[in-house]
Amino acid sequence: MKDLVQCTVSRDDFQRWLYWGKTPLTIYKGEEAVTMLLKIEKRPVDYLYQTAVEADGSISWRNGLTFCGVHDIGKKTLYLSESLTTILIDGQVPFASKTIPSVVDEICGRINQCVEETIANDRNNLSVQEVTSWQAARELKEYLEDGAHREAIDWFFRGSEPDGQFHSGYTLGNLPEATFMAWLQNPEGLIQTEADQHIKINQEKFLLQFLKNDALVAEYQAIVQNTDSPLHRVKAISEAIKTSGAKTVTVTVQKNGEELSFRTGTTPLRGRYNSYSTSHIAAADRQEFERLFGRGANYCAEDITRITYGKKTLYETPPIQAEDMAERIEMGGMQLG
Repeated sequence: MKDLVQCTVSRDDFQRWLYWGKTPLTIYKGEEAVTMLLKIEKRPVDYLYQTAVEADGSISWRNGLTFCGVHDIGKKTLYLSESLTTILIDGQVPFASKTIPSVVDEICGRINQCVEETIANDRNNLSVQEVTSWQAARELKEYLEDGAHREAIDWFFRGSEPDGQFHSGYTLGNLPEATFMAWLQNPEGLIQTEADQHIKINQEKFLLQFLKNDALVAEYQAIVQNTDSPLHRVKAISEAIKTSGAKTVTVTVQKNGEELSFRTGTTPLRGRYNSYSTSHIAAADRQEFERLFGRGANYCAEDITRITYGKKTLYETPPIQAEDMAERIEMGGMQLG
């Protein structure tokens, strides 16, 4: 079973059928019969099944039964498949309404909460303090060499900071019958049992998360604090372009001792890479760009001194950077060491 949705019954006639109905129930939408429901007792609950119906409300021997829900009689709780939920909550007088959209999400959320409370964001609460498996060691090595830096750049451009907190990753792809029945009979017991098991078998995985968090936070802080990094200029340009909504702008660059202003589409400038393609530059301006800087040459954030949209300046290099560029032009493009 993929998932179930917890619902409350909205109609008395549907509730009477759930508790006392002995025959199948045909569900109509207006004058049209859309499905037929049957109950099969499996204490302490009833299982619900549905089958397709003909236009006149009858059934055919071609039709099969499809499991579609559970009615917990003792707790007066109804759980339905998504397909049946869609039918029963539709219309001006719906048969039911959603209470918990996803039993899987509810179970996983509570298990993850229990795991995180047990670990308490403290690696000393783990039984392992060292990565030993070759798979985990390789994953950590690759993350330290490149992954942490790339992920830190993602966070930087999103404008948010990684929290560095431990997060449990318990998931259920489907809802096993045994898990669901355990949930109905003893939810707290199921949560604790599954949380304990998840912690037991994922000790090294959890430690790896702590180590990767350390690397990510360090990389992110290094980027934020290094205001001379081209990433800061790339981000400032990207945000200025996105905020303006402009499709075409005028860019002024200083490169190889030369200065040029040209019109270009903004698509390259919206990205996060410190190299901008000239393919979006207006044809006549692109010819002049290639004459000054060579065929196949690109430009980068450090080359840009100003971006305007009409009479509005969207981006301009800080004064210190502009003075440095002017000095480089006077020196014939040579950078003083």
